[in-house]
Amino acid sequence: MAGCLCSHSLSCVVTFSSKEVKLRSFQLSCCTLSEIMKLRITFKSLPTHTQHRRSHAGGPGVVGIHSSRGEVLASRSSLSLQLRNGNALNSNSTKCKAHGKAPGVTIVDSSSSVKKVNNGAAHVVASRKNGAMSGKKTAIVWFKHDLRTDDHPGLAFAAQYDHVIPLFIFDSSFYAGCSEERLASLFDAVADLRRSLKSIGSTLVIRRARVNDVLLNLAQEVGASTIIAEEEVEEIWHDLVASVSASLSVKSLSGQKTEVKQWNASLYDVEGIEDLPDNYKEFKRMGRRVLPPVNAPTSIPALPADIEEGHLPSLKDFLASSKAKSKENPYSEVLRAAQTQPAESLLMGKPHVTNGNVQQVTKASNSVARALMNLLNNLAEEKPFNSVWEHTQPKDAKVEIRSNEVGIIRGGATGALNMLHVYIKALETTLNPVEGMYEHIQELEKRPGASFRAIFNRALELGTLSRRRVYYEVMKCERERGGGLISPFGLSTFTASAALQDVKSIEWYELIQRKSRDQGSENGLKVCSWRWRGYLIQYSTSGDEGPAVVLIHGFGAFWEHYRDNIRGLAEKGNRVWGLTMVGFGRSEKPSIPYTELLLAELVRDFIIEVVKEPATLAGNSIGGYTTCVVAGLWPSIVRSLVLLNSAGQVVPNYTSLQYRKPREKSLIAKRGAHVLLIYLRHLSNRLLKRCYPNRTARVDAWLQSEVMRPSFDPGSTAVLESIFHLNPPLPLNFYIDRYVGEVLVIQGVRDPLYDATKRASVLQAYCANVTTRLLNAGHCPHDEVPDEVNALIHDWLRLAGTEPTMDTRALELQFLSSEDAAGIVEGDSRLIKSDWFSYFSR
Repeated sequence: MAGCLCSHSLSCVVTFSSKEVKLRSFQLSCCTLSEIMKLRITFKSLPTHTQHRRSHAGGPGVVGIHSSRGEVLASRSSLSLQLRNGNALNSNSTKCKAHGKAPGVTIVDSSSSVKKVNNGAAHVVASRKNGAMSGKKTAIVWFKHDLRTDDHPGLAFAAQYDHVIPLFIFDSSFYAGCSEERLASLFDAVADLRRSLKSIGSTLVIRRARVNDVLLNLAQEVGASTIIAEEEVEEIWHDLVASVSASLSVKSLSGQKTEVKQWNASLYDVEGIEDLPDNYKEFKRMGRRVLPPVNAPTSIPALPADIEEGHLPSLKDFLASSKAKSKENPYSEVLRAAQTQPAESLLMGKPHVTNGNVQQVTKASNSVARALMNLLNNLAEEKPFNSVWEHTQPKDAKVEIRSNEVGIIRGGATGALNMLHVYIKALETTLNPVEGMYEHIQELEKRPGASFRAIFNRALELGTLSRRRVYYEVMKCERERGGGLISPFGLSTFTASAALQDVKSIEWYELIQRKSRDQGSENGLKVCSWRWRGYLIQYSTSGDEGPAVVLIHGFGAFWEHYRDNIRGLAEKGNRVWGLTMVGFGRSEKPSIPYTELLLAELVRDFIIEVVKEPATLAGNSIGGYTTCVVAGLWPSIVRSLVLLNSAGQVVPNYTSLQYRKPREKSLIAKRGAHVLLIYLRHLSNRLLKRCYPNRTARVDAWLQSEVMRPSFDPGSTAVLESIFHLNPPLPLNFYIDRYVGEVLVIQGVRDPLYDATKRASVLQAYCANVTTRLLNAGHCPHDEVPDEVNALIHDWLRLAGTEPTMDTRALELQFLSSEDAAGIVEGDSRLIKSDWFSYFSR
């Protein structure tokens, strides 16, 4: 219900049993009579367990209170529902729907439209009248990366059970390869979650073993009827939940079935993912309302008797066991050695520190961290955080940020909520901030909107802070500043604007990842998501055996550009991955500096974390250049290279070269990126057809639409801005010369962007490890003549399948004057272009 304006109050109770419906007490406050009349109460008999169904399709076993915008579903044969003012369970956490997932999986969707009134809540209370329930009902709330009690629909939904077991599992296999710093943040968040649960009369049960074993054994031990878990986007966790659900669906536990119910804390009131438009511009036009956060519970049902809560393991011990687990992979040493070497340190010949959030560490960012920490601790001493319920906050809780890093907030969910409050109001003079605070945050804002993600990326990744809470606190603060009104001219500070834009962006990319997975399944494709440095990256995979090959797209493209190569190569007996790089396609487009080294580190980490073994890399255009950077810097993880009309200049007989960092951003770059984006939208179809000179029909409506679609995504101009501040990249043959493996160059000779035949001959003449093949095609031979390209790659994989030579030493480069930095050239080949866009278009 929406628009509750007047103070009518009616009272009635609805009790459901298998044979009767009795009306006793039902309370609705601050609702109009017309809205009350819109409600209709329906009843259908329940079977012994809830059946699967699509959302909005009531089936057998559904008890529903329907409104004009949605429904609340319950899975008990006897329920008593009360809607009243309170804060134990928000109404928008009780809608259950199934999305056709793995057997036994039901979605507990937070987007129910039974709207809370004046922070009211819908209590779902188990009824024991008329003997409707036999025995106690127990639920396990399985925490993964939702490490908070605030805005946690899973905990709210669990209130209907007699016993609730909050559970976290330390499984070494899922944290193998994690850094000590990342694990320290996880341990800190788990400890804070346990403190928060103890403050409301429960605790966090901790187990250390395989996830499937723990859940199956614990469910059998306590006779749990339900496991409540957050719906997952990342493939590794999505598959884990599906595996647990499948195991439970075939195993009888103490004479009853145990099912998995999933929830999500969606920012928007999205009724069905299948109805979601692919275009962000169209999505904004829909005007979906933003859902309020679920209040943290004041109490939850107690643990069953004789359940041991378990101990938080030692960080040092768990780190050692995780490393030992990772060594079960025979390639672990090679992979780990590559991941410990940042690209820039290899090129600059000196140590370089990265913070995991794709932000350069500078003295300014260090001072920001120290200033924010000092300000936060000062505020914490003056008064508690007044926007989150105090019972969830230990009085001695403090937030710490490492002085040499950005984005590590100490104190788990408590620290993240306090830090959010400080960040939103950091620029207010009434808070008497630390001297220079405004300038410090402005330093992070050299890339507009970058400060929020730089500070809160880890908190969002661990789930210690919810997007709905961020949105709610920003809007609350804006109303306070505007005397109860929101300004029509925008938000009052750039910190508030950065926070709001980022949570909207993150929400959109999660929604589009879920829809892409469903669309892929309908077309027989496996579409997956991988979280890299906090950002969602999309990829597809096919094939169960044979050599591993990773396909990298060109500028403005995505993994689907290999639409006939992924399946075609898999059918020939290969394991294939198609990756959409950060900033492209349906992957996230954060406000970060996009460089050739950033993209190379992305591909490197994909091989290490997803493929988990050295692989052959195949790339088109900019993707070809990126694969060369990977092979030149980390040759131990690349079996061989396949370049498909690769970007990058060839500089024969160079003597020495210098890598130069990107220039500072400017206002001109941002404006220029918007102009360039409009230009490319206007000409995209014409440019595409030029790249397919023989088969323009391949530039079909789908390809045109999918190339245009990302230009409307949040952050779509970020990559284009890099065109205006990047320095000339090192030449293509510079990296090929440092690669010890074999390189296959496939050139479409009718490429409109450069002389492809000449490029092939120059590469073969100056690079000893290059083999060339020419095709009658344009700039995208893999999509124009996919069968021919598939045959060439398949044969190449069989010939170049030897083990790569491990070489992890840093590259030794001599430095020249700025006049000579571009390199020395002999012959008629051109120098490296200084214009970055010209480079990428070639």
